[in-house]
Amino acid sequence: MESVFSVYRKIEASPTVAVHGQVSTKAHIVELMLDLTGYNGQAAKRFVDPGCGDGAFTVAAAQRLVRSNGAPRAATELADCILGIEKDAATAAFCRDRLRAALVAEGTPPRIAAALAERWVLTGDFLKLDLDFKCDFVVGNPPYVRQEAIPKDDLTRYRLEFDCFYDRADLYVAFFEKGLKLLEHGGCLGFICPDRFAKNNYGKKLRGLISRDYIVESVLDLAQASPFEPDVTCYPGIFVIRRASNDAKPKHVDYFRLTEASAKECEAVRRRESDSAVTYHRYDTWFTGEQQWSIESPDHLALLRKLEAQHVSLGDEASGCRVGIGVATGADDVFIVDQDFRDVERELLMPLVTTTDIASGEVRWQGKCVINPFVGDTPKLIDLERYPKARRYLLANQTRLLGRNVAKRDTDRWYRTIDRIYPDLQYRHKLLIPDIKADTLIVLEEGHLYPHHNLYYIASDYWDLRALRTVLRSS
Repeated sequence: MESVFSVYRKIEASPTVAVHGQVSTKAHIVELMLDLTGYNGQAAKRFVDPGCGDGAFTVAAAQRLVRSNGAPRAATELADCILGIEKDAATAAFCRDRLRAALVAEGTPPRIAAALAERWVLTGDFLKLDLDFKCDFVVGNPPYVRQEAIPKDDLTRYRLEFDCFYDRADLYVAFFEKGLKLLEHGGCLGFICPDRFAKNNYGKKLRGLISRDYIVESVLDLAQASPFEPDVTCYPGIFVIRRASNDAKPKHVDYFRLTEASAKECEAVRRRESDSAVTYHRYDTWFTGEQQWSIESPDHLALLRKLEAQHVSLGDEASGCRVGIGVATGADDVFIVDQDFRDVERELLMPLVTTTDIASGEVRWQGKCVINPFVGDTPKLIDLERYPKARRYLLANQTRLLGRNVAKRDTDRWYRTIDRIYPDLQYRHKLLIPDIKADTLIVLEEGHLYPHHNLYYIASDYWDLRALRTVLRSS
């Protein structure tokens, strides 16, 4: 069974993905997304792929454009119909080569194919470019990059420019916001990306923007499927969203849950049918404001709305429960060590529970600990002069730790973890829930371990947590 640590661990073997957050979308998924957005190669429309990578969407769009309008006989023909944007120069060059070859294969003269490929692929950061036009289609696979991996200056700029880039939002949220705002009235965006924004706190401003000015047309749940090459685990979805126009809003949203995201399943989506591998539901109404998109079935949603109206939510003070997320360090390779690690003082090691420890449905501790740099239950950092072993170890890793944004913002506190550590939490009974998990996994931890940042926790002085776990797991 694969770990639920998401795309970030799986991509370590690929430098391009690790640095730029890129994974390639399978060809039949690309074709499905073009169909769902309604892009058929219309010469009067403009198509933008904001993070084109190796060109999966840009090349497919170009093929549709040429097949619908004939091979261009001049470089000025169809010149403004397509734009792919790629930050990495080498990847952009590769995309141009692919695009040029595809155009030639469709009958475009080589010289014109080269000129169009050069014009259609722009090297640059989509989020920084001043694009002075609107477009009809924004379709692609935006990069998945957590804030800890974004350079400090870029992170500051993105936060200032994008209202929806909020809390711990991943970089794809900023791509979502700019892509939506680039659309003409009636234009359509289709993204394949992690579905966390639909439910997590960091996605609430994006949900509010979509509810206010846009229309959700289709949502595809691919959490159990494999739409990427290489195969990565990031629990993605496909979201097709149209900018509102003067026309009447559609009366429903199409929701699909796919098992493998195979070509055969994509055909069932096109037919809007359920079968043994594809679940299809039609929602006659959608969520408003910043509401979480709790998408299981219309009946499930109706029950959820009834419960919300009659009861308080977990985390509300009246619920008697505290809901939080575990510690993020920004440098797990430095702060997370084995329990017998001897390069820091023993009292600084706090036993840590991770998603791996609870994958079986119960806690099976693998012996990992987090180095706690804080003094007790305070924001004050330990005095390294009093901890000579920790001082040597942390200084040996100082360059690595100073590279984190949390350290760049406060260089005097360069050896802190991103999140504060509250020792009392280790000793509290708590329910643990993985941040990213296709199935409902809720595990009771009986006050021995501190949660890692990929785990949410629920603690309570009032509830019997075993009973609460049973309630939360009930269907």
